[in-house]
Amino acid sequence: MFQTLAGILGETDPEPSFSLMVHDHLSLLLKEFEHYFPNTQDSRTGKEWTCDPFVNKPGESSMSVQEEDQLLEIANDGGLKTTFEATTLPVFRIEAMAEYPEIATTAFKTLLPFPSSYLCEVEFSAVTATKTKQRNKLDLSNTLWVSLSPITLRWNRLVAEKQAQGSH
Repeated sequence: MFQTLAGILGETDPEPSFSLMVHDHLSLLLKEFEHYFPNTQDSRTGKEWTCDPFVNKPGESSMSVQEEDQLLEIANDGGLKTTFEATTLPVFRIEAMAEYPEIATTAFKTLLPFPSSYLCEVEFSAVTATKTKQRNKLDLSNTLWVSLSPITLRWNRLVAEKQAQGSH
């Protein structure tokens, strides 16, 4: 027969109780998580206007004065509010972009920091190639600098500066 956990704990009765050991372990684990994943402020705070420019939510703003003025004009424009309620958000943004280009550009930069996954795919491919060719090299930073650089190497110039191995 299998014993229950309470039966095992009752028989062994160690110095520190089991619940205390679990509590200590979880506390240490929480500290480790906080070390690797610190609690930072949400990057979306103060940028709620990108989804709904007609809702005034107080928050810290890193916009320029011109962008704040345009956001106030959008919030007070009844025609744009009707368009916003009647259409989808992308259609609204396209219509608002013609009149308010600065705020539209800021919204696009906020919502689309990486317009494609191309750079991520290139980096993953470079890591995979490095790991397979160089037998699990631990420090990838220098190799990735060269692999991901937009500058193309001039192999002809590099080879021309090197002398071939001379004969004996």
